[in-house]
Amino acid sequence: MSGREEATYLRDYWYVAAMSGELGRALLQRWVLDEPLLLFRAEDGRPVAMSDVCPHRGMALSKGALIGDTVRCGYHGLVFDREGRCVRAPAQKTPPRRARVATRPAVERWRWIWVWMGDPAAADEALIPDMRWNDDPAWHPVGDLLTIGCHYQLLADNLLDLSHEAFVHQGTIGNDAVAETPATAKREGRVVTVERLMRGCPAPPLFLRLGGYADRIDRMQRIQFRPPANIVIESRSTPAGAADERDAMRYWVMNAITPETAGSCHHFWAVARGFAPGDEIGRVFYEGSVKTFGEDVEVLETQQRMMERRGGAAEWINVGADAGCVHARRVVAELLAEQNRPPA
Repeated sequence: MSGREEATYLRDYWYVAAMSGELGRALLQRWVLDEPLLLFRAEDGRPVAMSDVCPHRGMALSKGALIGDTVRCGYHGLVFDREGRCVRAPAQKTPPRRARVATRPAVERWRWIWVWMGDPAAADEALIPDMRWNDDPAWHPVGDLLTIGCHYQLLADNLLDLSHEAFVHQGTIGNDAVAETPATAKREGRVVTVERLMRGCPAPPLFLRLGGYADRIDRMQRIQFRPPANIVIESRSTPAGAADERDAMRYWVMNAITPETAGSCHHFWAVARGFAPGDEIGRVFYEGSVKTFGEDVEVLETQQRMMERRGGAAEWINVGADAGCVHARRVVAELLAEQNRPPA
């Protein structure tokens, strides 16, 4: 896990490679699991994902041109179709058979582009994690992409242990109640759930701005982790003691974490609220989320630099709030051991 050492990733999983709005009739390069991917929309609108390496001389195909549903290398002009086959080589009647680009199954769902990085025969769309709130007209989402200079599991740790809100996010979503209220954590199969219920606590600054709370609130956070690193956070708050759920300020924070390299990751995030529709509240929610995640970036990249300069991860200690992180790391470690186990 540490620094720039050899990276090991879970392969037979869907990873988010782009936001839907990023993908069009232009060639987009994105590194996923230490591999360069070429992404674009075909003429029928479907996403295409293939290796961003020309097999001739290793040029990035994303520096070439999209012609219909074919990609022409910008170096020597070899042309590849959306299945990765070379269909033209200049000055040759027949394109070389060995000139082929690996392709990846790609699916558009929940306003994100998911790419299967393992055995294509095992790519089952039913395995795409449920992030439906990002594409449900009953909810009002905002979202974006951050590429962060840290190992992807550091970001997963950050999202599974929200006690840090009291110290990193004092100006937005954090206060002492988040750190001082114990959370419960449990593992069921490969799913980890962390829950914290804070009764009669002060409303943090962003909640005061969005919910207009005049007094104390009851606040709940429920976090679910699914491997490799998909995390959904349900947040609900009401005036303290309120019995009517219609008074709730409820939102979902969807996090698809995609390793870029051993020391960096893509954080695709979306926050969908079930209250106060409208562009103005949406702007406040977006700006507050960007500020909050930006504060996390500073912490995470500092962690990564410390690990790298010290020659790897030191022996960390765990406290009670780390239970969810420990469960999640064990899930990934077990799955990696299973993946890497030699066949009998």
